[in-house]
Amino acid sequence: MLELKMRFFCVSLLCLLCLYAIKGDLNGIFGPCCHEGVQWSSTSYRCDNYPTPIDNISDSDQAACLSVIEVCCIKQTQLQTCEDGKQTALDNSVCAIRDADPGAEQFRECCHCCQLGLVSRMSESTCQSPDLGEPCDSKYRECCQGLETSNISYIETQSCELNNPCEQRCIDNKLTGIECQCYDGYHLATDLISCEDIDECAQGLAVCATGQRCVNTRGHFTCTASQCPAGSQLNPITSQCESYVQQCGIGFSYNTVSRTCEDINECGLGIDACGTGERCENAVGSYVCRRERHCGTGYTLDESSQSCIDNDECTLGTHNCNGGYRCQNVQGSFRCVQRTCPEGYRFVTAKGECVLVQCPVGLKSNEAGNCVDIDECEEYGLAVCNRHQKCVNTRGSYYCRNFVNCPPGYEPTENNGCHDIDECYRGTHKCGIEQQCINRQGTYFCQCPRGMRHDTSGRCMDVDECSYGATICPSNSKCVNTVGSYKCDCIDGLVSDENDGCTDVNECETEGVCQQSCVNVLGTFFCSCSRGYQLRDDKRSCEDIDECTQFGNRIGRSGVCGGKCINLPGSYRCECPDGWRLKPDGRSCEDINECKEHTAYCTHSESICINTRGSYKCPIVRCPEGFVKTNATGQQNSIRCKRVSTDCQECRRGIISRTYNFLSFATNVIVPAPLFSMTGSRLIDKFYTWDLDLISARVLKTGILPAVVQDFSLEKSRDFARVTLIKRIDGPQDVVLKLSMNVTSYYKGFEGIAESRIYLYITEEDNN
Repeated sequence: MLELKMRFFCVSLLCLLCLYAIKGDLNGIFGPCCHEGVQWSSTSYRCDNYPTPIDNISDSDQAACLSVIEVCCIKQTQLQTCEDGKQTALDNSVCAIRDADPGAEQFRECCHCCQLGLVSRMSESTCQSPDLGEPCDSKYRECCQGLETSNISYIETQSCELNNPCEQRCIDNKLTGIECQCYDGYHLATDLISCEDIDECAQGLAVCATGQRCVNTRGHFTCTASQCPAGSQLNPITSQCESYVQQCGIGFSYNTVSRTCEDINECGLGIDACGTGERCENAVGSYVCRRERHCGTGYTLDESSQSCIDNDECTLGTHNCNGGYRCQNVQGSFRCVQRTCPEGYRFVTAKGECVLVQCPVGLKSNEAGNCVDIDECEEYGLAVCNRHQKCVNTRGSYYCRNFVNCPPGYEPTENNGCHDIDECYRGTHKCGIEQQCINRQGTYFCQCPRGMRHDTSGRCMDVDECSYGATICPSNSKCVNTVGSYKCDCIDGLVSDENDGCTDVNECETEGVCQQSCVNVLGTFFCSCSRGYQLRDDKRSCEDIDECTQFGNRIGRSGVCGGKCINLPGSYRCECPDGWRLKPDGRSCEDINECKEHTAYCTHSESICINTRGSYKCPIVRCPEGFVKTNATGQQNSIRCKRVSTDCQECRRGIISRTYNFLSFATNVIVPAPLFSMTGSRLIDKFYTWDLDLISARVLKTGILPAVVQDFSLEKSRDFARVTLIKRIDGPQDVVLKLSMNVTSYYKGFEGIAESRIYLYITEEDNN
């Protein structure tokens, strides 16, 4: 609908042009009216409701101006909705918009065409236009080539020659006025005038060799050799080191773009292990080696002799003999021969070999290699039991059964009675080495030594008397457990007294124990030093604190003095350099303002006093011929020279005013540092261009480099400019800059130049 309406108004505008070709001149109203149309597109939902009558337009031109406003409004709406559609595609959003919204058709067209460009970019296709017409072709190319914001926009004005607001390139357009374009490596900013650097590295536009890292620069990029750290790898699209957490299996590699594991083509990369006479065939996660020349089953082609040799399947392990058989090689094949094992060995199928049969105690191996019970009663006879007992065989063992059943700890007698067994005498007890065996009727007892007791397993363990509490030892002593006993030791710094107690030792009574002060405490002592001194490593003697060395000879932001620090025994003194005085805190220095305190000596009648860090300057200010000196806004460091008369054509084309501005700062000033700003009139019919030049740079000390204009930046807009220091300038040196504001009116043309001269007095590094 918007496109149809645009065509209608273009026809209407063409008719108006033809009409004005006969009756009047349209050029006088086209620029202002088109400007109003562009502005109206950003504030109104519709383009056909501009309020009438139109200011500053004659009654006869009202209809023509209204048509121009509506055409330029619709054109700007189309451009903006097209850019919105492109940005929606770049944000991976759906190309959805209500049909009733202005520019809905352009939004969807540019969004879909950008999506096509992104698909071509991901598939690494060429970015040749699809010939679908504008604006589709341009958005397709921009998104395919990675230009996330258009390098071309349109703004209303008259011509580049009369008004060039563009930062880089200005192109005249007969329909819309001026097109601002950017150089390669830049894209147009949102203000449609200035240009911003394109980060080719982040957007994947840079082409760096394998193993190189992309580093973005202004308007371009560079490729440097880079080794990615552990846990990261080089992204082939952005040429940046990116961390990864995905661990892929053998035969796969991690794709940083798709973030998936992809099969490695070992054959294509030449990293396969196929031998001579074999060809490599890739498989998912692996590869297969195929023999190119067939020798038949059981043979392999010998590359040197070109003959087929027998494969020893037994040595290669490619036979299929199971565990009960051994492999025997024959020409072109193999034979499986059944295994046999010697006596006492058994064949283990899982291991495929004969192993020695290890039978438990009381068992032995038979001919089949199985473990069977040993009948000790039959093999060893009466030797296993005494004459009062009978041998009874069990599986894996035997036992001797008494003819007379005696209770535990007793044994039968010859007259079939029972008597106590003295386990301690016979040595059949189970007491430990440190225990004493005490025999009892039918049993025995293991007694622990004094100071020890039985644990749950029956062994002797030490009794920790110290665990019973602090009452065991006197105060100021500590209990030390020993095996079977304990002892009481005085704590460090105390000695035993005659009452078995502990008494503190006053170490400070010993002469010379400390160089300055000694403080006795219970069990120890410590030495202290007077103010301005500190303990040495021996913790006894004192040494002077050199505050100047320890805390820095210059205060900076961490030292003890602002100027020069002089160490004194137990103290220090601060002094300031010439042009500075000591503050009441006795440490920091402050600059003496010789101009304000009237101690400066400026002799010339036209000189002014300018205070600098640690000194002052007396620059002489003379206005050019035809100018009169005025004070700029009451500032002491700024003098303005204003032209006496501007009532001449040549006067309006030259300098209309000149200001002399004086600044002083140290060479270690924090950059970027704004230095000077200049503002023009905010009237809509005026526009300005700005120029920054370096007039002179005079170094006042050998070995330093003079300033250059590249040390400064000029930020500028339609009616405002700011000079900023962007690089450190070594001092001392005096620099003079010239900032020119060229004033032009839409209706009067060029009106003159307002010039500001900026005198910079850079002093040496200031740490005061």
